[in-house]
Amino acid sequence: MKRIVILCLALTALMANAQYQLPNPGFEQWDGGNTSEPTHWNSFATSDGSYASLASSPHHYRRNGGRPGTDGSHFLTIYTKSIMGIKANGNMTTGRIHAGAMIASSSENYNYTQRSNANHCQPFSGTPDSMYVWVSYYAANGNSKAQISAILHGDNDFRSPNQENDASLFCGKATTTFNRTTSSDNTYQWRKLKLPFVYNGNSAARYMLINMTTNATPGGGDSNDSLSIDDIEFVYSSWLTGITLGGQPIDNFQKGQLDYLLHIDDTSLLNNAEVEAVAEVDDATVAIDQQRVDDTTSIIFINVTAEDNVTRHTYTLTITSGVPSVGLPDVAEQSSLSVYPNPALSNITVTADGKVSIMSLDGRILLQSDVKGTAILDVSSLPAGLYLLRCGNSVRRLIKH
Repeated sequence: MKRIVILCLALTALMANAQYQLPNPGFEQWDGGNTSEPTHWNSFATSDGSYASLASSPHHYRRNGGRPGTDGSHFLTIYTKSIMGIKANGNMTTGRIHAGAMIASSSENYNYTQRSNANHCQPFSGTPDSMYVWVSYYAANGNSKAQISAILHGDNDFRSPNQENDASLFCGKATTTFNRTTSSDNTYQWRKLKLPFVYNGNSAARYMLINMTTNATPGGGDSNDSLSIDDIEFVYSSWLTGITLGGQPIDNFQKGQLDYLLHIDDTSLLNNAEVEAVAEVDDATVAIDQQRVDDTTSIIFINVTAEDNVTRHTYTLTITSGVPSVGLPDVAEQSSLSVYPNPALSNITVTADGKVSIMSLDGRILLQSDVKGTAILDVSSLPAGLYLLRCGNSVRRLIKH
């Protein structure tokens, strides 16, 4: 496996995201032909140890295509191979394979981070909440289990599985085993796995060691068992778990629900509401911005940015005072009518089936249009404020900036 040399100007642009996602996560770049190594990944071909030369023949292959919906052209397949009658599981890692014994279960066989060699270590200082990976797994035995693990560890040459119980050496781990997804070695059945990270170690995050194998048991399974992998992604949380207004939790809060309409009697909250937002994870950044729309309406935007500085969600609290809520159903029930963007500036894209009305909070119809499917509506003539978008019995709140 070789590292890609990047010009200094390009390197500066990439540094911001380098610690939050893996390089070559979709196995699109390879060092050479179909049995070369994926760039930034390592196989038996570059292993070390007393028996490295016996295991150095390819246990992997570059395939064309990929998981459903991919934009990529290639994916990785690793497979179990018989060497002198001993089954050697398919194995791919961001570190280095150490083949130190003929007995598969020997502690002399492990994957490890080799910090002294840039080709066999993956610096990583982010702390992902979970990892997504697409797999298609064939095994002759329906009870066989493949395994994928990601170990975020400290400034040490971490060995897996030898040191996985030493909390002083790692920060967190994400591990899963799974049964075959297809019973035919000629058919791909892709499945998206989500591996949550568990941060129960005592080390700082310095390196990421990822290991993928065709069988969780060393030497287990059968020859030609194969595990195909595509599109690894680390996920970072930008969700809230609670919001309080004036010291009171808002009603019917749900993590995945982003907009709320609140009617209050205390008009002073329209200018300076006391808002507290609790992020799902400690490393997310929360910014709160309150904007007065008119005499009866104020909007609070709670912007949550994840550790990667890319993943974001915005929760919107629309607060009204002195005006009754005119037939506003709960947001969770408004599924037959959609609008984007919201908040809007000049145009909105509406998905509906029927006559769509844009109304003021007191029920006056300001704009109407027949929509069958999707349509773009011009709302540039509307003053900034809060409106109702109605189609039949479905209602959405529309914020105009």
